[in-house]
Amino acid sequence: MKIELTKKEYKTLLSIMYCGEWLLNSHKTSEDNLSKETDNLEQNIFSFAKDAGLEKWIEYDAKMGKYFPTADMDDDIHEFIDSYNLRQKIE
Repeated sequence: MKIELTKKEYKTLLSIMYCGEWLLNSHKTSEDNLSKETDNLEQNIFSFAKDAGLEKWIEYDAKMGKYFPTADMDDDIHEFIDSYNLRQKIE
């Protein structure tokens, strides 16, 4: 399958993936099958960050052989997570 995205669409996809991964995995204490599947997909999607000019958001750690969100991405996206957490406390 081939999916073509604009830089803006790709950045939106990264945002959605970051938030979704956080929601699915932030509370877990051990890895399960879904975590492994989402990690593999996330690594695949993250691998295109440099081509999209988003090295500011995703970096490759050669020692670990994996891509990771940068502090810049975390700062940009965490407002959504903070907003979600605030709503959960209110309800």
